[in-house]
Amino acid sequence: MREKLLLVGAGGFGRVALEHAQQAFDCALVDDGYVPGTVINGAEVVGKVGDIARLFGEYQKLVVVIGNNKLREKVYQEAAAIGYDFPNIIVSSAYISPHATIGSGCIILNNAVVQGGAKVGNGVILNTGVEVHLDSVVEDYVLIYTNSVVRTHAHVGRRAHIGSTLTIGNNVTVPEDGVVENGCSLSV
Repeated sequence: MREKLLLVGAGGFGRVALEHAQQAFDCALVDDGYVPGTVINGAEVVGKVGDIARLFGEYQKLVVVIGNNKLREKVYQEAAAIGYDFPNIIVSSAYISPHATIGSGCIILNNAVVQGGAKVGNGVILNTGVEVHLDSVVEDYVLIYTNSVVRTHAHVGRRAHIGSTLTIGNNVTVPEDGVVENGCSLSV
């Protein structure tokens, strides 16, 4: 029998993460925008976000798949206080160096790469094609969109929002809650 996993969020990220999580877990969803009992991509919506405490007996594992970094952090903090465990959802086409450090509750999608010495915090979403290079740091609850690159010794601060198809150059720091728009590049 497979372990049960509660995914918080049934929007775009939720549906993408669900497809991959279903390969390893028996998944259910919570989302404030859907009526409980609704089935999305084969998984039932079993409640609202406020129901995670009530659902803890049936589910011990939870991953938050909400793109809003501050809200994702808040839900993770509430779930941690309840006692949930936070597995990572790492797609088989992603490459994680054995010399990298990955936190918990992360979602790492197709063809993403995390190189040796890199540190990825908790609750991070690395979308398709993201590269996190040698010895860089991506702090907790960061969201990095498709095909973006975090170069060597770069530092992406907590809850930063990094758009698609951009490069954070070597030794560049993106501040906590920083936003880098699609297609921009930051260099020293």
